[in-house]
Amino acid sequence: MLDAIDGIDRIRYTSPHPKDMREDVIRAHAELPSVCEHIHLPLQSGSSRILKAMRRTYTRERYLDRVALIREHVPDASLTTDIIVGFPGESEADFAETLEVAEQVGYDSAFTFKYSPRPNTPALKLDDAIPDDEKARRLALVNEKQREVSTHRNKRHVGQTLQVMVEGKNPARGQWIGRTSQIKVLNFTAAEGVELKIGSYVNVLVRTSFPNSLVGEMVT
Repeated sequence: MLDAIDGIDRIRYTSPHPKDMREDVIRAHAELPSVCEHIHLPLQSGSSRILKAMRRTYTRERYLDRVALIREHVPDASLTTDIIVGFPGESEADFAETLEVAEQVGYDSAFTFKYSPRPNTPALKLDDAIPDDEKARRLALVNEKQREVSTHRNKRHVGQTLQVMVEGKNPARGQWIGRTSQIKVLNFTAAEGVELKIGSYVNVLVRTSFPNSLVGEMVT
């Protein structure tokens, strides 16, 4: 219904629960022009044992089934996620499973966190807390892995012409700032004297990629 409304060019939402990423929702990303090719699918942990301790209602296997369905229907979708390291009782083997899933899925980016206690949560009653220095080590490792994956994922856009929604301008660099339908930040140049309207759409040829952004030039 939203896709059918004139004037709505992009629809994007964040943080769906994996159980709600059903085939009909996934097909909407493939078939409805306004729905962005971006899905934020929180993982939290790649270990089914830790997911159960977190009281998540999915397993590693069920999560990967959702990813496979997304890749089947929207092959070039940008997948982003949330990852928590150092949950009470997380073993080295559990953490290794998280790294494995991050590499297997190939996330475009990830929000990563060290576990920290929250008032009135069941996790406060769990034993076997992970030392903070170990949580910091694991966070550094998962960030390093994600940087490698993000670098690889962004390289595929070099040479492509992408539609970008203009979000602003960086006068110091002489670049405009926009986002693709895959929520990628794309810094680009336009012809001298050209002024663009915030919220407008332009086509940009991608020339270079970095782990967290793309760089290009506006084309007509």
